[in-house]
Amino acid sequence: MGEGVSSLLAIKDLHKYFGRNEVLKGIDLDVAEGEVVAMIGASGSGKSTLLRCVNRLETPTNGTITFRGEPITPTNVNAVRREIGMVFQRFNLFPHLKAIENVALAPRKVLGTDSVVARRDAMALLEQVKLGAKAYSFPGELSGGQQQRVAIARALSLKPKAMLFDEPTSALDPELVGEVLEVMRDLAKSGMTMIVATHEMGFAREVAHRVIFLDSGRILEEGPPEQVLGAPKEERTREFLARVLNH
Repeated sequence: MGEGVSSLLAIKDLHKYFGRNEVLKGIDLDVAEGEVVAMIGASGSGKSTLLRCVNRLETPTNGTITFRGEPITPTNVNAVRREIGMVFQRFNLFPHLKAIENVALAPRKVLGTDSVVARRDAMALLEQVKLGAKAYSFPGELSGGQQQRVAIARALSLKPKAMLFDEPTSALDPELVGEVLEVMRDLAKSGMTMIVATHEMGFAREVAHRVIFLDSGRILEEGPPEQVLGAPKEERTREFLARVLNH
């Protein structure tokens, strides 16, 4: 994608070190409003670290991340986090709160939303992820797939402009993966800007506008799904896909 005003998120020359270990080695990535970017690559290639830098859960060592034209800094990070939802591998739900309370909590605490309004909005989000019937269940009473859908509803509760997904189905039993991907598919269709780190190549092929292949902290290849997944230019990409698809 070219530079310019249509870029919702712009990452420039991003480097991240943990001690002497350079995990991200100069990432450049522009994401347009409404674009779905699937990020693929082996474990340890830097996908999670990149997402965590965007959300400032990790502090970049060098480089800039700009969201809606403004650099993300320690001073505006809380405002930015409201606008960029994040869904993790592990669901991180509060076990002592019912599903509806998990979803209503952030609007009440962060935005000061009235509790009646917050619960009404939470119920609508649970309906959206097809869990209205489980609103009054505790996380321990839900399957992994249901918990992850509650986590997606919770991330949507602050009405973000973009969503980051860090391997959202990798902790799930195979038969539960589809229900989570279906919710993500619907979200993409609604026009949500999404960056999704995933091993689900079918999802990437079907839903993403663009696929980026990360290898050892660099973007080695990027392009439309049919090109990167169907006719990759780089030998490393071909090796990775052969491994994943024959898994």
